Order: sequence, then C-alpha cells, then structure tokens
Amino acid sequence: MGNDQPRRGQEEAGGGLVKRSTCIILVVMALLVGAFVGNTVTMLYVGQRQGAAPAPTAASAPAGGDVATLSRLEQETAAHPTDANAWVDLGNYCFDNGLFEKAVAAYEHALELSPMRADVWSDLGVMYRRTSRFNKAIEAFGQAAKIDPAHTTSRYNMGVVYYFDLNDKANALKIWKGLLADDPQARTPDGRPLADLIRETEK
Repeated sequence: MGNDQPRRGQEEAGGGLVKRSTCIILVVMALLVGAFVGNTVTMLYVGQRQGAAPAPTAASAPAGGDVATLSRLEQETAAHPTDANAWVDLGNYCFDNGLFEKAVAAYEHALELSPMRADVWSDLGVMYRRTSRFNKAIEAFGQAAKIDPAHTTSRYNMGVVYYFDLNDKANALKIWKGLLADDPQARTPDGRPLADLIRETEK
C-alpha cells in the first residue's frame, strides 16, 4: 500500500489543489482498508497441525527439525511397521518441521493400517495442500468429515482449498454454509464468526 501515498509535488487534482491534510486522511484510510483485507486473507491461512490449512509456501517451512529425533522416529516405524501410532508420530514430527513429503508418506502408511482416524486424514489434507495436491487435499478433508461429521477443522479447511487454491467460490460457500448450519456458533481460526466470513465471501 506504500505506493499509494502521494509524492510531494503531486497533490494537484482536477485542476485544483488538494489540501495536504486531505491527502493524509486519504492515505490513512487506504492503509486501514489494506490492513483489513490483508488480515482477512491471512486469517484463512494461519494454522497448525489439526488446525486451519496453512498456505502452501516453502518460505514458511522450518529447516527440518532435529536429525536425531527424526532418525529415532524412522527407526520406530522400521522396527514396528504395522504400528499405526508410530507412523502418525513420524508424520506429526515431519508436519511440524516442514518435511511435507515425508509427512504425506507417513500419514498414508498410518491410514493404510488404521483408516478411521479423522484427525490423521485432516493432517494429511493439510500436507497435500502444502505439496500443491489440492484435489487430494479435498479428498482427505472429505474423508475426515465423513468419518466424523463434527470434525469442523476438516470441513473449514476444505472450503479454504476450494476458495483459494481451486478458485471455486461456489463449493467453498457450500461447504462453509453446511458447517454453519450444523454449528451456528462456528468460528474461523482467528476467532471470527464463520457467518461473517461467509457474508464477506458472498460480496
């Protein structure tokens, strides 16, 4: 928004002069509007594991975590390959430390062994989104919601992927309105009423 501020000597408009105080007011208003819009979009992307789906940007990813911890968790899955919890632990660690492809593989293994875990499907959906597999993310969130219709996180995140990644406003609103119908008190990750987000999206 910084480029919107009038430069000195460029305050003429409509053949007359715009008062400097008027320019200042206009700039402040523009900055406030920009901040509001920015916060609305950011709110949709901020989240952690089992929260709202974060934006698929590598820049925000951690460096990869502690090598010794990762090695220990991988050894656990190698020693107990049929232990779904071991694979979930590995997936969670990779999720939290920016190892998205490893997280996807670990969660997929866990769900092959124990497919009725809504939270794991939801986490896998976030990882699919992080790796730009948006349709797979929709499928994973949908599976979580099918297992547990009260799993609001997965339903909310499904709407995020539809709206921001697939440019499908209609399906995003459909998902969010369905969630709101089941839970009129539903809120976004930053605590705002979901109803407010729906109204803003419909504009």
